Order: sequence, then structure tokens, then C-alpha cells
Amino acid sequence: MPYAPIPTDTSPNGAPEALEALARGLRLGQDVLGMWYEAAYPGVLRLCRGFLGPAAAGTAEDVAQDAMLRLVDQIDRWDPARPYGGWERTVVLNVARNHLRAASRRSDHENAAATLDSMGSAGLPDPADAASAKEVGALVQRCLGLLSPREREAFVLVDLEGLAPKAAAEVMGVAASNVRAVLSLARRRLKEALAPHLAEGGLA
Repeated sequence: MPYAPIPTDTSPNGAPEALEALARGLRLGQDVLGMWYEAAYPGVLRLCRGFLGPAAAGTAEDVAQDAMLRLVDQIDRWDPARPYGGWERTVVLNVARNHLRAASRRSDHENAAATLDSMGSAGLPDPADAASAKEVGALVQRCLGLLSPREREAFVLVDLEGLAPKAAAEVMGVAASNVRAVLSLARRRLKEALAPHLAEGGLA
């Protein structure tokens, strides 16, 4: 099954060296907030979209804004002796996790019936939709909702962001062996889910 990792020079947010330099300036109190924000936001938004999945795509922008605020407020906690990119991903992941937990609590009380009704439509596209979908990436995005939050985190960090399992493990706060195991499950789940739809679209 083809996966297309994002090239290193665009992960996490354009040019890593330039972004880290801006982050250092921000940490030192230099007047670089605007430049840092412009450089960091696209990658933060991409991460939020991946971590939250398609069901929460409409809120990704709001969560990304919250993540940017958290990054600014906690910039003093970043150790410049360590890569900025890994610290940033960890902060963004924690913000996304908090959002998912809050959303889950709300839905448990307010939308239990609606959740049951929407389970079918929130899964894979029907055959007619799959037959018209020409891009594997679009199908993968629509199927991210099939993964558990931890599976989605590993898949986004390794297969979409291009991180090594060890680096992804540091972001997620788990052992590298756990990342490899979860990633294997995620890939298997997506492969099985996508196979019939890719075949119908002539892409298998």
C-alpha cells in the first residue's frame, strides 16, 4: 500500500533550521513573534488535522490556534539544547489530546444517540464515493477515523510526517517498540479497509 511521507524539508513547518532560529529568538524575547507564527502555523495546523482526524476537521483551525498560544506561553520550557521540532510536536499533540478528551466527554452526555446513528457514515465511503476517488491520499484521510487516537498519532507522525519510530515515540511519550506495534496495527487496519475501495477505483 503506498504511503507518501512528507519530505524532510517541509517537516514539521517548512525549513526546520529557520524555524528553530525564530523559536530561539522568541524564547530570548526578540521581536520575532510574527515571523515565528507565520513559519510555524502551517505545520501546526497540519498536525492538528492529522491528530484530530476527519470527524473533527472543522475544529482543527481552532485547536491549531490553541496550540500556537500554548507554544508561545510555554516557549521558556523548551530546552534549546534539544531540537525545537520534537518539543513543538509534543506540545501540539498534548493540545489535540486534551481537545479529544473534552469532546469525548461532551459527546458521551449530549450525543450518544447521534453517535450510534453516525457510525456508518463516519467510516469508509460507500462504493460510489470510492469509485470516484482517484487519490489514495484522499481515501487515507477519510479512513483516519477508523483508527484509535494512539494509532492515528503514530500513523501521522511516522507515515505522514516522516519521523522515525524513535522520534515519534519521544513525541508521544511511549517506548519505540510501542510505536512500532501500534503503527503496524494502524497500517493493517487501513490496508484492509482501503483494499476493496482501491480495487473499485482501479488503483489496487
